[in-house]
Amino acid sequence: MHLESLVADLALILVASGIITIIFRKLKQPVVLGYIVAGFLISPNFEYLPTVVDQADISTWADIGVIFLMFGLGLEFSFKKLGQVGGSAFTVAVTVMAMMILVGTGVGYLMGLDKMNCIFLGGMISMSSTMIILKSYEEFDLLRERFAQMVLGALVIEDVAGIFMLAILSTISIGRNVSGVALAQQILIMLIYLVVWILIGVFLVPSILKRVSGLLNDELILIVSAGLCLLMVVIANLIGFSSALGAFLAGSILAGTVQSDRIRYLVKPVKDLFGAVFFVSVGMLIVPSMLVEHIGKIIVLTIVVILGQMLFSVVGILLSGQSLHTAIRGGFSMVQIGEFSFIVATLGMSFGVISDFLYPIIVCVSVITAFATPIFIKNSEKAYKFIDRKLPDKAKKALRKNTSESQTRDALDKDWNQYIRNICIRTGACSSILFLFYWAGIRYLMPQVRDAVGSAFAGNAISAGIIILLMLPVINVMFDSNATLFYKLWVKHRTNHLPLITMRALRALIGACFIALVLRKIFHIPFVILVLIAAIPIIFIIRSAWLNGVTIAMEKRFIANFSERTLDKAKKDRAGSKSYRWLDESLYVVEFEITDPDFYKTIYDFTKRRDFIVTIIRIIRKDEYVNMPSANEYIQYGDVLQMIGTWDEVDACTILLEKDEAITYTESDDRTLKDFMYGQRFEGVPEEGELVCVPIKLESDSKFIRKSIKNCGLRQAFGATIIGIERGALPIVSPDIDTILAKDDILWLIGGTTMVNRLIKSGLMDK
Repeated sequence: MHLESLVADLALILVASGIITIIFRKLKQPVVLGYIVAGFLISPNFEYLPTVVDQADISTWADIGVIFLMFGLGLEFSFKKLGQVGGSAFTVAVTVMAMMILVGTGVGYLMGLDKMNCIFLGGMISMSSTMIILKSYEEFDLLRERFAQMVLGALVIEDVAGIFMLAILSTISIGRNVSGVALAQQILIMLIYLVVWILIGVFLVPSILKRVSGLLNDELILIVSAGLCLLMVVIANLIGFSSALGAFLAGSILAGTVQSDRIRYLVKPVKDLFGAVFFVSVGMLIVPSMLVEHIGKIIVLTIVVILGQMLFSVVGILLSGQSLHTAIRGGFSMVQIGEFSFIVATLGMSFGVISDFLYPIIVCVSVITAFATPIFIKNSEKAYKFIDRKLPDKAKKALRKNTSESQTRDALDKDWNQYIRNICIRTGACSSILFLFYWAGIRYLMPQVRDAVGSAFAGNAISAGIIILLMLPVINVMFDSNATLFYKLWVKHRTNHLPLITMRALRALIGACFIALVLRKIFHIPFVILVLIAAIPIIFIIRSAWLNGVTIAMEKRFIANFSERTLDKAKKDRAGSKSYRWLDESLYVVEFEITDPDFYKTIYDFTKRRDFIVTIIRIIRKDEYVNMPSANEYIQYGDVLQMIGTWDEVDACTILLEKDEAITYTESDDRTLKDFMYGQRFEGVPEEGELVCVPIKLESDSKFIRKSIKNCGLRQAFGATIIGIERGALPIVSPDIDTILAKDDILWLIGGTTMVNRLIKSGLMDK
């Protein structure tokens, strides 16, 4: 009898959904909405049509539907695809999700919902619907448009972030509270799980499938794929994660194999079948009386979703350097919530942490916004023209300077990819250390200090001060992610300015949030206000040369310890060959000529921009050679400037100066320092005009120890510039001016022949 009811229910679901979706396709509406409407019509909440017999069985089918939906999403995912979306999509996704989670949580609080309902509501409205947007783009033939590619890239990032969000929400649901320690432990376990997944995906699964490819027919591929999917679901459940995460990881493993297209084709009917059952089960939860009772909340949330997603998408796209045209058209696409909202709501219902009315409300909001999506996309061009007409001329001019239609292609620049990779690695590593300081300080240090001073407030304040002082250098390390690459991207395109500033602001916000977490143990005031207060030490970090010097020393020591064996071997090789190739061939010399007859500036005025990151080592003025010119030296028409720096520094300088009509690049090829030094005699440079490169060692009694390069006085006293440091086995090329000099450092100096004479007289260098 149970089997008969199960078959009857499944038959009713498929027949009803088939009829309704045909009607919806005729009306050119998303099929997903047809499934939801079909689910409502055959539910016990609608009395005029046959209803399902056992909704518990349908719930089981729906859970299987979630598994295969996430499995299908994983099959569409790959690291290559993730790398192709670029910095623009990353900026958009992070901006929209972060702001919508905050807005959703705030709106829930204003509605009188409890903490768990507010958190889940924020998660539900934070992500747009990939399925609905994709279907709409296909319908309007927009997939090849630049804004569409950028939006789809942002949706890829949102999908990945959604997986992490599910894991975090699962942890919160189990503990019925927001515990930082529990969250960190869960994320750490998930990262370990992801590492294992990568190893399996790269080494094991593709190799096995390749070996048995000759034995696999369509039937076996489907069985193996589905089996791997369910196995990963079981493993995820055993570890404590959701089934959705396990299914997604299984799909992403198979996405990297040569059989991925074949698997995707074979799994699609299964995914569509169980996905239909899932969306039908969503429609069954719509209760008309409950919707009438909460119609106010539905209207408010619908307005919040449409305006919030649209506004923050437009802002995120503009911050990524896209044009206003691209931002408006992209923002008008992301005005809905969809399938991920249902999965988040299902998770909350399964743990019993959200109210019963929230699920049908969010479904109703999703249905309304989904119906509105094609309308907004269709009218986005009209909206852009209207906004462009009404926008003040000053605002238009500012947007044109800072945005570009070509920014989507620019986002794929290899420098961008390297910069984003550096940011992610630094931010992840530093955030882990910051959390360790927070956890250890709050759990162990604070109780000990309270007991020692005999006052809870004083003990908390002293402990907080110690913890924050420990955090500051780590935040500085996180904030300073490859400054040379930052300025190189900065001078490449003005449209890079907004995304670069946004990424810096996000890292500053992360640091401020960690400091605010510590301050919350002392001051019982809203977290947002604490974050604003925490911004003060963040500004101190950015502007403090001393702290920058401390963090540089920490970072160099870490690099030296981490690569001690390799560095020691390299040092011995250099000593054996009596060659210092690490310096000679790591630095480049480039030349520019002043071609404007009216040009007359001091070096200080010429180089005071922060994005000028090379050192002027010589001015050639007719037959005169001015070596290591001071900041007050004037530059004029006909002068040839020779500058030194690393490849990225020279490249950034070249990009910067080539935009200046008063200055002309004079060489077809940049020379290494080695070639430059050897070439001086052949180019007719007189002996007194030659530049030389010499080493000096800082003994224990040296007056330069514990001083930064900027303040050590070598330039003023000897006309010398430090271009390299040997610190033990670690070579430091083109060191930062805030680098603090240490005992036994070998400084490599560049300067004129007078520099050598002065160094000999002072005893810093032997004859």
